Amino acid sequence: MSAIRAVPRAGEAGRDAGAAPRRFDAAALAAGILTSGMALYHFTLPVSFRWGEALEQAPTLRWGLWLINASFSFLLLAGGALTIAIAFTPRPRDRTSAWVLGGMAGYWLFNIVWQLVAPMPLPRQLAALRFAFPAFAAMLVILYTLALLGPRRRRRTITAPAPRVVGVAL
Repeated sequence: MSAIRAVPRAGEAGRDAGAAPRRFDAAALAAGILTSGMALYHFTLPVSFRWGEALEQAPTLRWGLWLINASFSFLLLAGGALTIAIAFTPRPRDRTSAWVLGGMAGYWLFNIVWQLVAPMPLPRQLAALRFAFPAFAAMLVILYTLALLGPRRRRRTITAPAPRVVGVAL
């Protein structure tokens, strides 16, 4: 006499019946794309705003400013790229992923505080950017926080035992 047991397939345990598997974290993906986009934009700032011309009389200062901008842009791009990679990492995530997401959220929070305490000097026709820049950073803080916290699972109050077929003779 042999027994036959109904056992869920690998990867199905804990998933709602009929629900499609989630293949990526949308909040992390959006945060990574927006952060990477901001990094790529920052790489162009010295040329776009002609920083070299403004600092012609101070070549060491010009070199330092370009290096700081390039370094910042690279680190922001690396953070965005890591975030995109994390978005496609299945849960549960490791501690390093949580540190990356938390660090990026922390950076964008710092960015908001800096812009509110010491707003960028802008001409009158661009004054609306004083609100747009912190709003962009706030959106990223929210996205990184959502990615860090993860999806909330519905709690089941009643659970049915898994079906079992016992005692079937072949």
